[in-house]
Amino acid sequence: MLINRRTALKQVLVVSAGLAFLPSCVRKTTPASISLKNIAVDGEGENMLALLADTLIPTTSTPGAKDVKAHLFALTMVDDCFNKEDQQKWTAGMKAFAELSDKKNGKSFEKSTPEARTALLEQLDKSKAEEGGAAYFYHATKNLIIRGYTNSEFYLTKVQVYELVPGRFHGSVPVKPVGRRTA
Repeated sequence: MLINRRTALKQVLVVSAGLAFLPSCVRKTTPASISLKNIAVDGEGENMLALLADTLIPTTSTPGAKDVKAHLFALTMVDDCFNKEDQQKWTAGMKAFAELSDKKNGKSFEKSTPEARTALLEQLDKSKAEEGGAAYFYHATKNLIIRGYTNSEFYLTKVQVYELVPGRFHGSVPVKPVGRRTA
């Protein structure tokens, strides 16, 4: 089979141009920073959870929920402790939450302003978790983020100091003599 030089150059040019544009066409998802066995959450979902945690408990003079990694605690709890049905409800709710943010704010939760994020969370706070979808995701995640924050090392060492044994035992205490008593 004979190939014309001009045809060969055209084919090489088309193939190399296609290979050059191929990486831009493929959307690469970043994996989550922790390994999850039962739920599928990528880096974008983890970033959304981190912003949700930061909106719920923001950084002030003390570290916020994002700083103590309460969002990773929430992911681990959903992955390890929720049953299959609740995991599916939670993941579906996470998608519904992202869609609700897109619909309400016109952009993703990550790209929304802090005021728009707060308004969305206030709207979801008024709804009931039994409604399912985004409301279930929000209430379950809020509970887990607060639990993760209050169980963090920072909180238990600086805010509410945890004592392993709360009462002290004083074994050698002088006893004052009591006067005579009759029963």
